[in-house]
Amino acid sequence: MIDESPVAPVIVGAAIRHARQSANLSIQNISDRTFIRPDVIEDIENDNFASTGGAAYARGHIRTLAKLLNLDGDILVENFSMLTGEVDRPMIDLLTENNATPLRRETPKISYKTLSSIAAGVVALLILVPAVGSFVHSTGSKSASKKSGSAASSVVSSLSSASSSTTAVAAKSANVTVVLSGIGGSSWVGLTDSQGNQVFSGRISQGDSKTFTDATQLNVVIGNAGAVDVNVNGKDLGSLGAVGEVLHLSYGPTASTQG
Repeated sequence: MIDESPVAPVIVGAAIRHARQSANLSIQNISDRTFIRPDVIEDIENDNFASTGGAAYARGHIRTLAKLLNLDGDILVENFSMLTGEVDRPMIDLLTENNATPLRRETPKISYKTLSSIAAGVVALLILVPAVGSFVHSTGSKSASKKSGSAASSVVSSLSSASSSTTAVAAKSANVTVVLSGIGGSSWVGLTDSQGNQVFSGRISQGDSKTFTDATQLNVVIGNAGAVDVNVNGKDLGSLGAVGEVLHLSYGPTASTQG
């Protein structure tokens, strides 16, 4: 029987690390030959591209390492794009991220007619405000006593509602529910249950939202942490990392940990 489930992309760092170790080269050996800092090489081998300085620099480092280690640079760069979601981002965003082009700012234009209208409105307010103020002062004192009683009732009602809401949120859930939403670009994600069985493997793009539920535990791998919003058991955790950062997460019904 052929397994037709989606297949995760080849992890870039694992391929580079395996080739380096097979060649009996240390990270410092690679750094001496490529002039890439050792800490950056180590991060790349762990699929963490935050220290590379941006997607363009990351792709350049990957190609340099691939050439030295006799790997296919095109395939590694393609897998990097799948892993981080950079392939779907507009070119202007990539250039801006890597300081290749300044951010565009639009200066609002105000016409002479608009300025005249604003000035007329200010004059009218200067005339009307004193008259309205005296009217409010005279009528406000009459209704203050009536409103105070109503306001007190509203406060008591609001406190009761807040207490009920807090109790509902604090209630424990029998299952763990994880909602992953694409908020920028796209990312590959993979989920397994407590037994290591694959629950999902695929891409989440901007605007997508997927919900996963299990009775005991969900293990989550996010290839591009900055592109995915995480919600666990009804609590919005937001994006848990930077663009290009790979996260390994584990969530249960009452507790969560991040690896």
